[in-house]
Amino acid sequence: MVVGRHIILSLGLMLATQLLGSLSPVRAADSDVDLCNHSLNDPDAGIPACTRLIDSERDDPNAPGLYNNRGVAKVRKGDLDSAIKDFTSALDRNPNSIDAYKNRGLARQIEGDYDGAIADYNQAIRLDGKSPDLFNARGTALLNKEEYDRAIADYDKAIRLNARFAKAFYNRGQALYLKRQFVRAIADFDQFISLAPNDPKGYIQRADARLAKADVDGAIRDYDAAIRVDGANGEAYSHRGEARRLQGDLEKSLADQNKAIELNATAEAYVNRALALADQGKLDLAIADCDEAILLRPKYDLAYANRGRLRRQSGDIAAALTDLNKATALNPRSAIALDFRGDAYLAGDDANHAIADFNEALRIQPDFVAAYAGRGQAYEKTGADAKAKTDYEKAISLPGEADVALARPAQQLARARLAALAEAEATHAKMAAGVAVTEATNARAKAEADARAKADAEKEAAAIEARVKAEVEARTKAAADAFKARLETQAAADARARADADAKAKSEFEARAKAEFEARVKAEVEARAKAVVEAAQAKSAALIPPPGNRVALVIGNSNYREVATLPNPERDAEAVAAAFRKIGFQTVFAERDLTREKFLAALRAFEDKAENADWAVVYYAGHGIEIGGVNYLIPVDAKLRADRDVQDEAITLDRVLLATERAKKLRLVILDACRNNPFLARMQRTMASRSIGRGFARVEPEGGTLVAYSARDGQVAQDGDGAHSPFTQALLRNIVRPQLEINMLFRQVRDEVRAATNDRQEPFTYGSLPGESFYFVAK
Repeated sequence: MVVGRHIILSLGLMLATQLLGSLSPVRAADSDVDLCNHSLNDPDAGIPACTRLIDSERDDPNAPGLYNNRGVAKVRKGDLDSAIKDFTSALDRNPNSIDAYKNRGLARQIEGDYDGAIADYNQAIRLDGKSPDLFNARGTALLNKEEYDRAIADYDKAIRLNARFAKAFYNRGQALYLKRQFVRAIADFDQFISLAPNDPKGYIQRADARLAKADVDGAIRDYDAAIRVDGANGEAYSHRGEARRLQGDLEKSLADQNKAIELNATAEAYVNRALALADQGKLDLAIADCDEAILLRPKYDLAYANRGRLRRQSGDIAAALTDLNKATALNPRSAIALDFRGDAYLAGDDANHAIADFNEALRIQPDFVAAYAGRGQAYEKTGADAKAKTDYEKAISLPGEADVALARPAQQLARARLAALAEAEATHAKMAAGVAVTEATNARAKAEADARAKADAEKEAAAIEARVKAEVEARTKAAADAFKARLETQAAADARARADADAKAKSEFEARAKAEFEARVKAEVEARAKAVVEAAQAKSAALIPPPGNRVALVIGNSNYREVATLPNPERDAEAVAAAFRKIGFQTVFAERDLTREKFLAALRAFEDKAENADWAVVYYAGHGIEIGGVNYLIPVDAKLRADRDVQDEAITLDRVLLATERAKKLRLVILDACRNNPFLARMQRTMASRSIGRGFARVEPEGGTLVAYSARDGQVAQDGDGAHSPFTQALLRNIVRPQLEINMLFRQVRDEVRAATNDRQEPFTYGSLPGESFYFVAK
């Protein structure tokens, strides 16, 4: 049990029943009979006495009682396996022995066999359904199994049978405490104290419940009362020390923890003192106290959890994760260990593993304030600011009284981060407004330049046409005048004949001259018009900014180890890489058939180049999958036997986007994935709340980032029958076209793929770009 999520308590359940000896004296003068009858008081003498009686009286009617009495003595000595065998022997001889069922159930419960204990208590209740002890006993076994509601039902029955049954009130209070129903738990501890005012456990447990409600003063009054009842109770001192730590009185807190260790050096007391030392900044001493706790109790998960947290605070992330992995292995349902490990992953910049741990902590404990705040920080690291804001708001909305030691600092952090996000959003809005103004200015400038270019071209064409027309008319008139002069000098005698011949020659000459001249004019007009158009295009192209330094990572995963080979991704990736080089990308990483390790290595190498690039482009062809709203790219070594394996065996789309985020102008991810996926049919579902979608889920990348799917969210892409997939075939045709702006490019790709697949596949783009135009080929 954890108070304030730090103080460590033993469960302190009052066991179901006393160990019972049931042998009736058969020979009053026989000392062995007397020793066997009182074997619980003196096990060292009782065990051999019962053994001698069993050996001499195997068929005696008292044999079941002899085995029972020897069994209770062995429980007292800690020899549980042998004790269970004796209780079984008693039941073999008397199947209706309530005492043997009770005692065997108790031995099994102490051993940790809670199902076996419940089975024995069920048999005892079948024989005696009016025993409050038996219902109380079964309740403790159910409580140890974390079946709190069933345990409370048994305690209710015990209290109905005996309204003054102090142990049942105490145990029901513990169950309600573990259900975080602190007000009802306090009411049960009130009842226990009224029935057993001299038992310090009642005051301690009521104080723990008050502390969970952030009633620190009330808790300290109860711890004081426990110490007045039992001045040597180390647990009361240790818990009071924790309450004083939460008050900020570290001097008195350490004094109480030192007293607790002096009275009873338990693992819990060392861990609690470590917390007080850590608050004083004495991390080395605090870690040493956790070491002592682990020496005393090697399987104490909370000692490992707290030592891991302290090591993370001291900067030793690797050692912290080793401790926290051990804590979660010892207790996979420890929300606090998962929360601390999430913090350690976060400190090591592993946001995805941190999110997984915070998710699991919140699944176990949905009102865990610190886990919401921690997950919010992890979401911020991945760029998911909207999700981070939702988690911070949730952390603030939850009551901070429970788990006050972690909740209130977490809420302060959440408020600070919300303020920082709001400030960032305001700054972004201002920048967006500035971009909008720039975009409008550029659009006006381009429109004006286009209009001027068109007007200049039309004006120059009209001038050329006028000059050509005037020249045609002048040359035609000059030719006619010359021919007329020649006719007038002809001899009069043959005037008619020569006139006829000259008329014919004139007609032929004029036709030929006109045709030759018009051909020359037409050629000159066409040449000058072409020059005008080319000049206008040159002016327009001058407005297009140079693309700058461009880098690309191209991946084609075809040869999967666990499922059938995909024929096209490898060819698609080779063709896309070649196209990128052809159109001027300075660096192109071309990869194929990447395992998860090589996939991550490729992303890291690409990130280093992208940091100094204007454009960062990632193209991926292969298998992809969406689980629980998260998109994953599948390496060739993935097995994906169950849905939970995807986090460890696949690469999230967020990780790919992270690799592009340092590029200055354009961040583009192109995914030709989500083909019919053979992993889904065999994948085991381990969590009903984790959906497995068809195709990829919709994404909302930040400004300046574009994500292009070969098939829109929820659709499956086709691999195609040709050398390339339909999507990649269309992409290859369009990225080499000059002056095709990137948004228009992907619209062209969309239309071509829809036509090629009869509308069964529709590519889609997500995200938005700034006001600047982007061209794969500018001229």
